[in-house]
Amino acid sequence: MRPLWLCYWVVKMGQKLAAYDSTGAVVAFYDSVDSPVPQGVTAIAITDAQWQTCISNPGWTVATGALVAPAPPTAAELAAQALIQSAQLALAIGLKIASTSTPALNSTYAVDQLSQSDIIAIETSLNAGKGFPGGSTTFSYPDAAGALHTFSAASFTNLAAAVRDFVYGCRAVIAGASTTLPSTSVTIA
Repeated sequence: MRPLWLCYWVVKMGQKLAAYDSTGAVVAFYDSVDSPVPQGVTAIAITDAQWQTCISNPGWTVATGALVAPAPPTAAELAAQALIQSAQLALAIGLKIASTSTPALNSTYAVDQLSQSDIIAIETSLNAGKGFPGGSTTFSYPDAAGALHTFSAASFTNLAAAVRDFVYGCRAVIAGASTTLPSTSVTIA
């Protein structure tokens, strides 16, 4: 014999509905049992399979009472997505520095959030006349692999400026404000 609670446990699923705005863009999904369509909202009935497809692939619209699949991305949209991914990858890899005055600084430096914060803090201290941490005249700063490189105040300022320009160039691409990736390799004095 089944327990009494099991006899009364029933999953209720109603009719799925897609709500859309005045342009036809699908803006919400409802279920006639769990979440009825609010008054004043325009919706059409859809199957469970259509509902699953719509929630896993945004951009559906409604035209003449039927669901319309989103248009595939254009070549320009695919190119823009690839450019954004390239900028994100460049940020993850870091910035390759070549120093004309101090070749021992030549390396790739991390530009992740923590590294940017460290570089900004040290550069701010230099600009405020406070010098390097610990009061020394040089400072050992790690590259992306963790190897330490000894910087003077001038060479660290050059590194900070190069990192700043690189990061903001990548962010401009990611934001869609630029279509030109910054160079991942920079020469400083």
